[in-house]
Amino acid sequence: MGDETVREVTRLLPPWLSAMEAVNERIAREAGVGSTDLTCWHEVVVDGPLPAGELARRLRLTTGAVTHLVDRLVDAGVVRRIRDDADRRRVLIEAVPEARERIIDRYERLGERIRASLAGFTAEERAVIARFFETSLRDVQTLLEAPPTTVPAE
Repeated sequence: MGDETVREVTRLLPPWLSAMEAVNERIAREAGVGSTDLTCWHEVVVDGPLPAGELARRLRLTTGAVTHLVDRLVDAGVVRRIRDDADRRRVLIEAVPEARERIIDRYERLGERIRASLAGFTAEERAVIARFFETSLRDVQTLLEAPPTTVPAE
């Protein structure tokens, strides 16, 4: 890939990320929850049910903050607390199926647009796009797991 293409991709990523955040914020508002709450809900939908401690780790929040976040999601009717069958002392957070479908439906227009955009690429190009997202996601997750760097005071 030429330097010009790399510059163009890195130029387009911030506005693309901002647009995706705006979509998530709109859907969160429509669902009656905050955007961080919606991020938590996504984790539960994709990989749940999950314990609160795992949600705290994934969202990089304290367990206390996640408790309040889960309380809000329970109050909004989109998740519920259930006992873990493997360890009855542990509580898991799971998506309420009806709410799951209702919120997923809100992403359908975005999904349609993405599928239409991807249809304009060859199978090989789509494979490269998928590989880019996979490696970029892994790179970003690695950055987030690393200890924060400090900027020296001037």
